[in-house]
Amino acid sequence: MVNCSSLGEIRKNIDSLDMEIVSLLARRGKYVQQAVKFKSNYSKIEDKKRVDEIIAKVTSYSRELNFDPTVIEKIYSFLIEVYIQLEKEKFLNP
Repeated sequence: MVNCSSLGEIRKNIDSLDMEIVSLLARRGKYVQQAVKFKSNYSKIEDKKRVDEIIAKVTSYSRELNFDPTVIEKIYSFLIEVYIQLEKEKFLNP
């Protein structure tokens, strides 16, 4: 992390990170869409056990990075909810 000397510099760094984040989210979304091929019916799209595993894993990563795990849990909970909807749409419209 860079120690910034101005708000402009902070925003420039955030903009750069946002580009990387969007790229990674798009890649993740493409994998989510592929998962449909391996699910035999619509009801198998939501997997509570898997969601719980992901949340546990990312909050653990957050703690390792000394960042608030509650923030990461909220972000990932929403992220997963959106990706589940994406997967459902892909299931219904292959």
